[in-house]
Formats: sequence, C-alpha cells, structure tokens
Amino acid sequence: MKYFNDLASVRNWQPDSSREGEASDIANVPLQERQLLEERDQFKLLACHDFKGAYQPYEDSQGIYSEEPVYTLEYLHLVSTFVYFSHHRVTIPPATWINVMHKNGVRILGTFIVEPGSTSGFSDLLERDVTGKFIFVEKLAGLAEYYGFDGWLLNFEEHFPDTTFNLDTTLKFIEELRKESDRRVKGSEIVWYDSLTIYNRVVYVNGLSPLNAPFFDVSSALFTNYRWNPLTQLLTTAALSKTMHRNYDVYMGIDVFGRGTFGGGGWGTGTALSVIRPAGLSVAIFAPGWVFENFDGQNFEERNRKFWINGEATDRELICRPVAEFAPVWEAGTKDFFYTDFNRGYGKKWFQSGREISRKPWVHVGAQGVLPSFYPEDTDSLVWKLDNETAYNGGHSLQIVHRAAAGVDVKHPSCKLYQLNMEYKQDLRFSFSYTLEMVQKGRAAVYFVLKRFNGVTERHEIGLPVQESWGTKTVTLDVGKTDEEIYGTRVVELGITYIPMGTAGEAETAVLRLGHICLSGFPEQKLPGIGKTLSPFSPSGKRRLNWQLDYSGFSPEDGLQLGIKSRVTGEFAYFLVYKGLGELLGISHCLEFLVNEDTSTDGAIYRVDGVAFDGRIAKGAWF
Repeated sequence: MKYFNDLASVRNWQPDSSREGEASDIANVPLQERQLLEERDQFKLLACHDFKGAYQPYEDSQGIYSEEPVYTLEYLHLVSTFVYFSHHRVTIPPATWINVMHKNGVRILGTFIVEPGSTSGFSDLLERDVTGKFIFVEKLAGLAEYYGFDGWLLNFEEHFPDTTFNLDTTLKFIEELRKESDRRVKGSEIVWYDSLTIYNRVVYVNGLSPLNAPFFDVSSALFTNYRWNPLTQLLTTAALSKTMHRNYDVYMGIDVFGRGTFGGGGWGTGTALSVIRPAGLSVAIFAPGWVFENFDGQNFEERNRKFWINGEATDRELICRPVAEFAPVWEAGTKDFFYTDFNRGYGKKWFQSGREISRKPWVHVGAQGVLPSFYPEDTDSLVWKLDNETAYNGGHSLQIVHRAAAGVDVKHPSCKLYQLNMEYKQDLRFSFSYTLEMVQKGRAAVYFVLKRFNGVTERHEIGLPVQESWGTKTVTLDVGKTDEEIYGTRVVELGITYIPMGTAGEAETAVLRLGHICLSGFPEQKLPGIGKTLSPFSPSGKRRLNWQLDYSGFSPEDGLQLGIKSRVTGEFAYFLVYKGLGELLGISHCLEFLVNEDTSTDGAIYRVDGVAFDGRIAKGAWF
C-alpha cells in the first residue's frame, strides 16, 4: 500500500515495476458508471473513511486469511463519492478499496493534507517547471491515473508562508489540478476542505462564505467543517450556494465521532441529515467506521445496519434515524452491464462455480460485490439474507426467505433486489446461478421491470424450475415487441417473486439461493489464455509469480470486442492463485502474486485461473 509523507517524495515519484508490491498497488476495475434516472434527486453523499489511522493489514491487495472481524462499507448504494483518508501528506487509496468502489459505481478520492506542525516542503506545492506548468499538478494527476482512482480531497489546515502566498496562483493551481485530473481520469473530482481562507489563514467557516467561495468556485465540490449551526451557517451556505447554482456540490460535514457536530454524531447522525436535506445541500459523513471502532467491533453488523438502513431497535442505544431515511438509492450497474456475486469482502469459506475450494476464513476488501439496493422491512413476507454457508463464487450467496405471517400480501409476495437503469435490448443477456429445492413447495420466479420513455412500466417474470444443487440459467430478455415498441425502454428493477403452495407450515421457508447475477448488453467476450512468464524470488524472500494474457488465438475482430475490459487485467476481474492441486493461496487483481517464503518450498507448483468480469472462469498457467 502506497503513501507519501513529504512533497519531495512526490516530486521524485516515478512508476517502478521493480518495486515489490508495485503491481498490486494498482487498481484494475474500471469505474462502472452509474446510469442515473432522469427524475433522480440531485442529493449526494460523500463517505470519508478515517479508520484506525488507515492502511490496515486486512486491506492488502492479495487478501488475508483471518477470522477476526473487520470493517467494510456495505451500503454503497447510498454513496456517491468515497474518500480514503489518512494523516500522511499524500494518501493513495489501497487498490482493494478502489476496486470495490468502482464495481459499485462510486468514485474514490485520495487525500492531500497539510496539518499544523507538519508543513515541511508545503511552500513548494505551487512551484512551476520551466514551461510554466505546476509540477505537483502533473504529479498528483499522474498518481491518480497510474493507481486508478478518481481525484483528490485537498485539506490545507495550515497556511502558506506569508512571503510566498498569492491567492490567484493558489486558485490557478486548484483549477489546473481539476482540469488535468479530468483529462487523465474522466469524471474526476477535486474536493476542497473548509479550512484555508482567501487571506491565507485557517478559519473553519463551517459552511460556504466569501472567505472560501473562490476555492469552491474552482473545485468540484466543497467539504465543510462539522461545527455548523442549523440556524446560521447552514442557511447562509444554502443561500450562497444556490446563487452560484451549485448547492448540491456543497457537502455539509458530519463527524460521526461528534466533536462539536450538530446532532452529536454517532446515533445522532440522522438528526444532522434531517436539517441538511430540507436545505437542499449534500452531505459528507466523516468516519462512518465509528460503528466498528467505537465499540471494538462488537455487534458490528447490527450496529452498521442500524446506522445506515434501519433505526428500529429494542436496545435504546441503537435507536436512530438511519442514513437511508435521507439518502436516495443509486442505480446499480451501467447502461449496458451489471454483475454481482453477493460477496461482502470476507467469508468463512471460498467457493468457485458452486464448489468449495477453501475452508479458511478470509478477508479481501476488493472482493466485495454489488449488494442489493433494497433492504427488507419487518413487515415484508419475502425477504433476502446474505448467507456464508454456501456460495457460487466467493463467500456469500443471497438466500430468499418466505415469512408466512410477516406481511399482508401473502398470495404473491415480491422481494425487490436492485434498482437499475439499463438500456433495454431484445438480446439483453441475463445469466444467473441458483438453487431451488423441491421441499419449499411453491413457484419462484425472477422478475424485471421495464420502463418506457413515457413513464409506463411493465413487469415480466422468468420462472425457475426446481434445481437441488447449483446450476446456471441464461436467457435473453426478449418480451416479443417491435423496435418501435421498445424505443427508449429501460430495465429499472430486478427482484424475486414467489407463490407459496399448500397450507402454512414453518414460520420461515427458505425459497431459493442466488449465487450470481449478470445482465449484459454485450456479446459474450472471448477470453484470452493465461501464460506463465517468470517466477523469480524477490529480495524479501517472496516468490513472485508473473503471468501474461495470451491473445495469440484472437482475430482482429476479437481484439475489438465490446464489454468490460481492464487496462491492467484485460477481460479478467481477478485471478485465483493455487498451490499444488487445489490449495487456494489468495486473489490477485494484477498479473503477479507474491508467495510468502514459508509456502515457497522446493518443488512447489502453482496454478493461476482467471475470473472474468461476468464470472466465467479460464483455467490458466502452471508454475
């Protein structure tokens, strides 16, 4: 994992493929650009990750074997931008966090910070080269492009030397950084933090005012300090930002640890949101990992769910107004592609194509998939649960459960899973894996909702035959209409429906399990081979397995095939690295894997398999 503590190191930075771990620091998943519904609320939610000083061992790009509880951000269907924060001068997000954010359509930013008592070299930030270009504009934009993230949070909590400060030069630097970043990384963001003012003094305005408006004017957004008052700074910020026609580009800060934030942070985060939303502004939630860190990980999943999704609880400590009450759901997938395997970034076992290949508890933040957009209510009669006992790919599957007495609609209950906005085509390919046991005695189906250009919606179902063990099904979503009839039509919702048969029995009935879902408007890609190159030992004693993608059997037309493709790993989302005939060592999101010395015994052999972005597997090279 990569960061810099001073500007001199940034100045001297160059890509170095010989550095141990360099390849694994580079993210490989391209941003899955969300296709927003026209009627969507413009509100945005930025989550700023400040967790235990950052760069935790479990964030390693190859993953680790561990059963210790870890913090992951599960509710990404509510988040628009994620900032990876630390107190190093330049914070580069770990590749695992970049990959999981990009899978979910969330932009991720690094952090450039200057703090009191740590200003060495800060005066060099605005230095230009002989051609007049800002040296550190090129470096910061280059770092984002190289490592694969989407921009920067600029947090200047110390002033420039008075003898060298020039406001126009500082504003020009920010403007050029925004332009250069966007040139290198489409849709990048440069977010200014509410600290340094136009008079070269640190004043926490706690909102937008003439003291920081010029910085906001040349940035993508403003992240305000947390100590705003709902009757003063909040109202003046709303008024000024609306005159600039950029009110939703202002993120009002909420510190979940409290520290003077309105509502007190913690379970009072919803109190702050309840006044920000009517003001017509966006929000930045700082340190949402409080739900883990403040309680030493105890009951993390319950606390996390209550904070984000559902504030109802018998334990008064957990009663709150959840974030989801105020933050609208973002669409999953792109206009042409959606894939999920329901992974949570950790698990008890690892499965591939429904077969258990490892019984070791594991953690890999980058393995987290796209989790459902809709969460069950207590009154729902058909609900979903993430299950870690069996899976198709990874460590979790989605179990659909019928609760006989939960709701009033017991005749034909439905369970909404995903909000989408995909371009509908008659050859839109829908593939998924599932199990459906005969004992449940009902009729289950996958449904999808189409929305025409005039707003009219219609629902279609795909019946599921009984399937006692994991199997896959692939269909096209052809509903038998002409091109004129489907003009402007979108796929906007995906879910499960179920008709229970016979008399009521158990209070809960496990209906089916889903292993993965893939919706693709692209022709199925031809996958390249995986060829061994070198496997030398590094100076630290680790064996470096290297491989390359083999396109030797591709025609010129194959090389132009459409679909999701990584600049790092081509058609593959990740690689599984095995020792011997089947011991899973870990996961790689690049074209190499570092094997620890204690597993690099004489005569050991290794195999690398590739897993495509649509879940297909290509058997690979032996080492």
